[in-house]
Amino acid sequence: MDDRGYVAQALFDRLSGDGLRWRLLGDSDGYPERAPPEVQLAVPLAALAGIPREVARFCHDLDLQLVQLAPEDSHAWRCVLAWSDEVGRPRFMSVRICSDYCRGLRCYLRAEDLLVGAPETLFSHGLVDAIESGELAPERAAWLCSLWNEDPRGAIERIGRFWPDRAQTRLVAQAAKQGDWAAVRASLGALRRTLRRAVLPDPADIAARLAVAARNLAEPAGAAIAFMGRESTVRSEVMAQVARDLAPLGLRFFEAGLISSSRAARAHLRVVFDGHEQVKDQDVVAVSSERGIPAIVVELERTILRWLEERVERRYPGALVGENPVAARVLQFAVRHRIPGVQFFMNCAIQCRLGSPVLMPYPFGIVMERGVSLGSRVTVMQQASLSGDVVVEDNVLIGPGARIVGPVRIGRGATIGPNAVVTQDVPSHDTVVVEKRRKDRPTVVNV
Repeated sequence: MDDRGYVAQALFDRLSGDGLRWRLLGDSDGYPERAPPEVQLAVPLAALAGIPREVARFCHDLDLQLVQLAPEDSHAWRCVLAWSDEVGRPRFMSVRICSDYCRGLRCYLRAEDLLVGAPETLFSHGLVDAIESGELAPERAAWLCSLWNEDPRGAIERIGRFWPDRAQTRLVAQAAKQGDWAAVRASLGALRRTLRRAVLPDPADIAARLAVAARNLAEPAGAAIAFMGRESTVRSEVMAQVARDLAPLGLRFFEAGLISSSRAARAHLRVVFDGHEQVKDQDVVAVSSERGIPAIVVELERTILRWLEERVERRYPGALVGENPVAARVLQFAVRHRIPGVQFFMNCAIQCRLGSPVLMPYPFGIVMERGVSLGSRVTVMQQASLSGDVVVEDNVLIGPGARIVGPVRIGRGATIGPNAVVTQDVPSHDTVVVEKRRKDRPTVVNV
């Protein structure tokens, strides 16, 4: 089993274990030994709103990165999961989870039909999906032939609703019977035009889909990354390798001049080579050419994936991190944008970088110095203090009044109890609490 097949099968098992009805839309032959770059699933309409949280929990449990998440339309989410293979190269799997199957403003198939999974329904979905995307791969064509042979009459009745023109219906039927899709591939444009004339947009759903389109325009899943600083063959080679390795993410890479140039300002993330100025912006990455191309590429790819993961968490904090009170959201916004006065009134002193949102149920009296590094899904309670070079990994809970004095590392999933004082590393998933004072111990000791 390859790693993508393993991840896909694990996702199927998670959905089934959580009692969620789902249907794989696509060729299921070969799972879990292999999986396509994109997996398409159908779920009930009522379950669609909880998909971001479901996928986030799945990534958390399998130590995957959720690097892209966006509503494709009002009835579908598209997300990209990332991990590293055995030699450290990035691997990706795109997952499209829908209720009704829609493309643009048109709804072609309803969730209740997709979940039943009748051969003629899956045939219609596979054919419409190929025609809308403008590509009919040999694997998809072979799968369509197998579905056709299971129920030819049902399939031809179904496609007759999408292509009322009998000549086009016969074209598809002949291709499915004989297994020769050359004529269909040559007519994809005409078939798409007929399909869109036969299925008109639903007026009741237009407003919702336009709202999703506006959000995706304001917060695109892709990103522009500028490489700038001293021009050199190292910079060009690094950008070429990173662009090749991260190609499935659809990112746009380009070279720019100074960090203050207008072209660089259009980038979402800026990679500065051999810059002399101190980098303070969380959307700027400093790189030294002296480290060598292989080391730079590995570290830069990890940084970009981490930045993408943090961006997803900032966009969907309630689903991925937890629901913060208004005061905590205001505080973290002020910290990121260096707005004065807010921390003073909340008795806080947060000087470190906040990449991902931090869950702060009671955001008062919190101190985090400049050298502190926080992971994802970290919870910090009131009156907690982190000073020195403290590294807090993902999914850590820091209790009220806790004191962490660096340099220390708090492992993934660890819990620091109320009023605990930590001065040494804490292993992953460990718990640190204050022991009760005993007669044979002169002072309070933390374990």
